[in-house]
Amino acid sequence: MSETSKNILIIDDEEAIVLLLTTIFGLYDYTSHSCTRPLHATKMAAEIKPDLIILDIAMPEKDGYEICQELKTSPQTRDIPIIMLTALALNQDRKRGLEAGADGFIFKPFDPHTVMTEIARLLG
Repeated sequence: MSETSKNILIIDDEEAIVLLLTTIFGLYDYTSHSCTRPLHATKMAAEIKPDLIILDIAMPEKDGYEICQELKTSPQTRDIPIIMLTALALNQDRKRGLEAGADGFIFKPFDPHTVMTEIARLLG
């Protein structure tokens, strides 16, 4: 890992999405971690302290809005940028995500360039 490499935590219950994002991030020298169990997401984020979180909205057990709100209210994780990953493209879904504390959105289906542009915007 180079000195400029950033850590990204992917929180998504779909292993195919996690694998795709992990592959994309590897091409750009980002280190990625994944959490496919929503109930473990907040704890894992506090332990890893990633530079950015990619968070799916529609997951079993606990949805992304709830996880986002937990992350943004915890002193350990509140400053970590969160990009919500979603197939929900309605204005009300975006509004709900922003109210929960999301810093950005990527809508499914997505292309790698869109993902990397949004990450660059948030990480500078």
